[in-house]
Amino acid sequence: MKKQFLTYIILLACLTAIAQPANIDISQTATFEGEPYLAVNPTNHQNMVVAWMADDLSTGFRMSIKSKTSFDGGTTWTNPFVQPHFGNNWFSADVSMQFSRNGTLYISYIDYRQAPDSGGVYVSHSLNGGISWSAPTQVWNEITEDPSKKPLDRPWLAVDNSGTSTDGAFFITTKPAPWILPPNRAYLKTSADSGQTWSTYRYVDTTNYLIGNMIAAPMAAPAVAKDGAFCIAYPSYLASQSVYAKILFAKTYNRGASFQYHDLLVNPVGLPPADSSYKQGYHLAANPANANQLAFVYLSGQNGDPDVYVSTTNNGGLTWSNGVRVNDDAVGNGIGQDMPWASYDSNNNLVIVWRDRRNGGAGFAQSTDTYCSVSQNNGVSFLPNLRLSNLSASYNTVLLQNGNDFMSCELINDTINVAWGDVRSGHLNIYFAKSSVNSGSGSGITAINPEDEELVSIYPNPFTSQTTITSTKYKVQSIKIMDVLGNSLQQLSVNNLQSTIDMTGYAKGIYFMQITDEKKNVMSRKIVIN
Repeated sequence: MKKQFLTYIILLACLTAIAQPANIDISQTATFEGEPYLAVNPTNHQNMVVAWMADDLSTGFRMSIKSKTSFDGGTTWTNPFVQPHFGNNWFSADVSMQFSRNGTLYISYIDYRQAPDSGGVYVSHSLNGGISWSAPTQVWNEITEDPSKKPLDRPWLAVDNSGTSTDGAFFITTKPAPWILPPNRAYLKTSADSGQTWSTYRYVDTTNYLIGNMIAAPMAAPAVAKDGAFCIAYPSYLASQSVYAKILFAKTYNRGASFQYHDLLVNPVGLPPADSSYKQGYHLAANPANANQLAFVYLSGQNGDPDVYVSTTNNGGLTWSNGVRVNDDAVGNGIGQDMPWASYDSNNNLVIVWRDRRNGGAGFAQSTDTYCSVSQNNGVSFLPNLRLSNLSASYNTVLLQNGNDFMSCELINDTINVAWGDVRSGHLNIYFAKSSVNSGSGSGITAINPEDEELVSIYPNPFTSQTTITSTKYKVQSIKIMDVLGNSLQQLSVNNLQSTIDMTGYAKGIYFMQITDEKKNVMSRKIVIN
């Protein structure tokens, strides 16, 4: 009997070890890297891209949008691509991405400047799985479209891949900048031609379903259902409309011309949690295999500390379940969770990921880990929580700052893919992990933030006729010059660490160089001829 018990203990220990992914930390930078967004190619699940906000060396440590690509399911990653800025001293923020059904990848982000205000929301696309990107186009102009509210914050991008009559439609929801006082509203723009042209903006709320005049940051969380319905969840509180605060659900089948509205949560106790230090974002996910199933994941402080809750629907949003607590630590123990995100796979599984302090202690300023849990019955119940990180990250005050409010995940064929910001190295970096739903076994976790050194430099830039490209490691083999629309203007073959490019005869303005070295690293740089 003792021998059998000992065997059981050893087996349990082995299973526990298998359940936690091995950590491979390849992060070496000491710069800020936050709010990653993960996208997986539906035509090739080995191709995945993570984009995030970064203090970037190549732009003078201005906040920029960087991305890395993997073609082997997250085992190895390319060098980072930096999305361009559109003016001196401009900053980028709030990236989101989505693949279309045919494998084209789209990215949206903010590029802006304060005092004097300039900028907007921009969208770019990649035809090669995130290796290179088209020149971005402006979707929203800060100084001409409701400029007093600056409706550029959190430009979440959603793409209709339903195969229905609205397939290929694009949607971007935004909200006013975080320092804008209420009354505020959430905004929507749509595109019927895959982002080439965009509608004028409209508010997501309407009479009897208004956000109200007390909510400072009314974020709209978007998703597209399998039947082509564009869906939004957003907060509401207006006493003349309802004595209760609510989360409302809206859906449209005609690209936002009209919406159907329903209650999602009514009088949600403890939402948001009282301690504003916790990152209180929420997320809406749609089941790609069932048009009637969606999930809304959020934080609730109803038990005295922030917990992760989910409410789901099985009838396309007409009615929603009561919230179900997802984290399985003891109720009311003072341990706080935050940064929840949700994803379905085509097998009807629902995964929710979040940041967790159960291995640290009570309160916000504790060590954190990344956890997840899976539901196989659309949120009625959840499997035991799975720890994705095998090293708790000691608390760092950088977590109180903006720019680390979200993590991201995608559930693909019973495999959980997650990207999040982590301070285990003493500064905020981006990490990636994947784990099996069925076995709980992890297949590795890899830091994917950018390298300390830039592989190429261009000097001078701006320039009049000539500039020099210098590689710090590998010989440059090809240089492609493109205009702002992404059209190829010139292709050069070289085999040097340093090459001087003569652009005499080119008109003044902005161009892009796509540089490929002998290791097949592909780098894009904005150049200016003055």
